[in-house]
Amino acid sequence: MLIWIAVLLVPATSLAEEGFADETPARLDWSMRMEVGSPVSGVVTRVKVQPGDRVGEGDVLVSLDDRAPKAELARARAQEQRLKLAREEAEREYERTREMYDRALISSRELALAEIDQSMARAAHQGARAELTQARLGLEYSQVKAPMEALVVARHVHPGQVVQNTLQVQPLLTLAVVQPMVAVLEVSSRRAAELEPGTQVRVRVEDQEFQGRVQRVGFEALEGDPGNFRARVAFDPPEDHRLRAGMSAWVVLP
Repeated sequence: MLIWIAVLLVPATSLAEEGFADETPARLDWSMRMEVGSPVSGVVTRVKVQPGDRVGEGDVLVSLDDRAPKAELARARAQEQRLKLAREEAEREYERTREMYDRALISSRELALAEIDQSMARAAHQGARAELTQARLGLEYSQVKAPMEALVVARHVHPGQVVQNTLQVQPLLTLAVVQPMVAVLEVSSRRAAELEPGTQVRVRVEDQEFQGRVQRVGFEALEGDPGNFRARVAFDPPEDHRLRAGMSAWVVLP
């Protein structure tokens, strides 16, 4: 009995120093994970990255055969130029007709017909300009670029593979934002009410420890576990870290 009493009288600070702090198991995750692809179909001609590569915003990751988009762009440019000239001629014709009408040389019906021709020419040219923009985008989309600085975590295509995006965009690569890293944990309803975004915590991964901050706490209990909520803690490991999503971690809560 005396032994149990002695243990109970040990100060709480001593217990924390001996490893009895409020540590909660967690799993590491990327702060953002996304699949990238192209809205156009085509044949993959080159994949410039491999899993594990770091890429910067705007870097070309995958190239599709661009011969068809280039031909479509040339056709759209020629069509836009032709209809631009037709619009300009229709506008000049309308001005001539308007002048003759003001001099009472022609009827109002002839003026109305000239105005209709001008409107139709303008509409046709506007449509050609839209097609030209679409053709430019088609050529641009044949080069799949990184939308942000990220880590390549998975590759889904190889040179020579046909990418068919008629109904749904096919993922070509999976990218992840690795700074900051995130520790995902489950907390009780009491803890969920106490933790606020920005609360300072510590994250332990194997023999490394990092200063972290609560990113957010879920507002809905976990499915099948109404007493617990999911929380996310962000922390900034060194640039050369080798942490990976799915690794086990511990979050030391205040």
